Amino acid sequence: MSSNRKRIGFTLVELLVVIAIIGILVGLLLPAVQAAREAARRMQCSNNLKQLGLAAHNYVDAHKTFPSGFVSSLPDPGAPAATELTVWTWGAFILPFIEQGNLANTLQVSKLPLSAALATPAGLAAATTPLPGFACPSDSGPALNDFGSQYAGTADVYPTNSPQFTTYEKKVTPDGTTKIAIAKSNYIGVASVGDSFTPVGGNFNSYGRPVGVFYWNSNTSFGDITDGTSNTALFGERCYKYKTLFMGAGTALACSPALTGYSSRNRAVTAALGIPYWGINQTVTAWQHQSRSFSSNHTGGAQFALCDGSVHFVSDAIDFRGNSIGGMSSANQGVDSTFERLLSMNDGQVLGEAF
Repeated sequence: MSSNRKRIGFTLVELLVVIAIIGILVGLLLPAVQAAREAARRMQCSNNLKQLGLAAHNYVDAHKTFPSGFVSSLPDPGAPAATELTVWTWGAFILPFIEQGNLANTLQVSKLPLSAALATPAGLAAATTPLPGFACPSDSGPALNDFGSQYAGTADVYPTNSPQFTTYEKKVTPDGTTKIAIAKSNYIGVASVGDSFTPVGGNFNSYGRPVGVFYWNSNTSFGDITDGTSNTALFGERCYKYKTLFMGAGTALACSPALTGYSSRNRAVTAALGIPYWGINQTVTAWQHQSRSFSSNHTGGAQFALCDGSVHFVSDAIDFRGNSIGGMSSANQGVDSTFERLLSMNDGQVLGEAF
């Protein structure tokens, strides 16, 4: 006698086929999921820039000018001075306009240097608290900017011709030696070409007159933006690390102009301001210039807030005229590309296709 038996389960071949199908589906869906997540992060980044732009506008309503790029009493921006260890930057001045008035009061912004605030337990706690509104969700860096201390001397992050962290880059220091990481910022003020480090009324050196909204002791008003607010960038992005290269990001509150060996102009630009010495997302080996430029972990470019409050994504393929390795031929070569015209407030040229 024969009997029909029902087979329970899968054969090995059937099981392998099912696993293969699942693997293919996961492989197809994973890039879509990652793209959706990045789109959400990019939207949040855009919103952060939007809020900073609105805060800057509210600052103008209250003070008639945009906040200074950084405020310094140094007689010469190129001379380190042990008497001025830290200076406030634009991020500290807009704190009351992004619902961070208590933080500004605790740090006594404009009343004390940050070095003095860090000397108190309350000030130290306040300065070392991350500020999510200044951080791009796509950035891979720490919430408190250590300026790459864990990467110092690492070949895949620092090009071989780059200065070490301990001698070139800085953190805000209360005594010139103790390095304290404070809130990171992936958003930097647009300084553009020209001498962004000569104060109002000062003698401009070979870098030329400032053409960006932010510079040393700047007090830019809407009337100064003669190219139009919809044609002039206000804030841009800088990531902590781009591919294998350390870019540095920035700090949300202040910079240290007085560490030995480098001037306050370098300190301010690497901590709070950006210049188009290189284009966007450049990876050539002159690292000290990349740490002053614009970059992001968004594919293909970086986001910028314009002076009219709008936010735009700017491709890293935007027209930019530099030398043979990508940088500006000289600091004062002039505004001669679409990218530079976007960052300049009074160049008098037609912007062209920037977005």
